[in-house]
This record gives sequence, C-alpha cells and structure tokens, in this order.
Amino acid sequence: MAFFSRLSLILALGVASAGASAHEVWLEPENWVVAEQEPVTARLRNGEYFEGIELIWNDRSVVRAERWDNLGVQPITGRLGDRPALATTAERDGLLTLLYKSSINTVDYTEYDKFAEFLAEKGYEAILQQHAARRLPQAPIREAYSRYAKALVAVGSGQGADAPRGLEIELVALSNPYTTDPDAEMRFQAVYQGKPLADNQVTIFAKAPDGTVETSYRTTDDAGTVSIDTVPGHAYLIDTVLVREPNRAVVARTRGAVWESLWASLTFRVPPRQ
Repeated sequence: MAFFSRLSLILALGVASAGASAHEVWLEPENWVVAEQEPVTARLRNGEYFEGIELIWNDRSVVRAERWDNLGVQPITGRLGDRPALATTAERDGLLTLLYKSSINTVDYTEYDKFAEFLAEKGYEAILQQHAARRLPQAPIREAYSRYAKALVAVGSGQGADAPRGLEIELVALSNPYTTDPDAEMRFQAVYQGKPLADNQVTIFAKAPDGTVETSYRTTDDAGTVSIDTVPGHAYLIDTVLVREPNRAVVARTRGAVWESLWASLTFRVPPRQ
C-alpha cells in the first residue's frame, strides 16, 4: 500500500507540474559555482517573486533539458519524480548553461479581471483591445502557455559566454555574471524566433543572501537588450513573457485556447566580493 500511495503522490505532483500556471518557472541550481567533475543539480521551481514550489521531473512536461558548455551540448534525462529535476556533471572549466523547455499547457480564466491583471503585470494591456476586436467572450478564457528556462553555473573559473540556444523565446546573458566586474552593468538580450525581441517588458527579481527579494522592471530596446545593476552575493531571476494569438495547431491541441503566452527565464548568482 505504501508503494501505491507514493506512486499516487508522484503522479499527482506530475499533473501539478504540468498544470502550474500564471507564474514564473525557473531553474535554481543547488550550487552556483562548482569544480570540474562535480555534480550539477538544479531545482525546477514555479511561483512568484523568486519564491515557489519545487516541481518534479516528468517526461510528459519536459520537451528539452540540456547542458551547454565549451564542449557543446549534452541532453539531460531523468526519471518520474526526480527532485531536483535536473542533474548532470560539470565536465570542464568554464561557463555552463542549464536549459529547460516545457510542453504546452493551458489555464482557464473564469474571471475577465484576472486575465486583465495578468496582461497588465506583463505589459500586454493592448491584448484586451484585440480580445474585444476578435469578439471573444469575457469568460471563460483559455490560454495556452509554455516555459523556457535557463540557468548559468560557473565551473571553476566560469570563463565563457552565454549564447542563443535555439529556444523559441529566451533570455541571453551578454555579460558573464561570474567574470564581469560586479560594479559594471550587466546586459541581456531577449530573443524571439531567432530575432531580437524589442519593446518587451523584462522583470528582474534580485534575492539577497537573507532571502529578501526586490523587483524592478525594464523594457527592451530595438536590439532586444536591457542593462541592469547587480549586487555581489545576490541571486537573480530575469523573466520576460510574450503573448500572442495561437496558431491553428495550438488551438486544436489545447481544445480552444484563444491566447498563448511564452515565458522565458534566466537565473544566475553574482559572486560575493572576495
């Protein structure tokens, strides 16, 4: 009976991880700096303001899980129920990027105001005008969504550079947080379908060593870039969301989604001063 109870719990958590909605999803490495040949593990989290529940590995919800370093790319695999969800090994000195892409899921807004609040939070209030122009009902509103998360880990010196990894939407670190002067601004680029994502809101969550989180906002320029000041010893979650009308395949797959959101996140930690 204990086995079946545990299995039922794992399956329930798997459904929850597939259905987590309306919040950021990010990768949170257990160690931001590791030595060569050491294990690298990252928790998959879903929540708000850099605080959230931990999700398990679930083959139904993982489309891509990879480790990128100066040797190239290696897939990451797991078993149902694994926590931390991502586990790999640091093969060589340099900057290592962990990557996660989710399957498409849906959320149903039963209140129009809740949908409007979500759009306002992510800088997409103009969608409400399009919603009315398409003569869509105010409730219920089915939204499709997918997640695209990256995390930067320093192996040894952490030397190296992040780059676009072929995700439909992603945040790319143009500055290496482990080698950049902590007093200098760090630059990031939002990329959508291989091109810069201009005039899109970026949310920055900065977590201090004592766990307090500060939130700030930027808007990408014509090159899709933003710059932020960082604080040594703080961990950062950078997030951007794109909302669009879904194509026919997504509408059919989700049984009637009328909007689709793509969520990109990037996490890293600025080393403390020596």
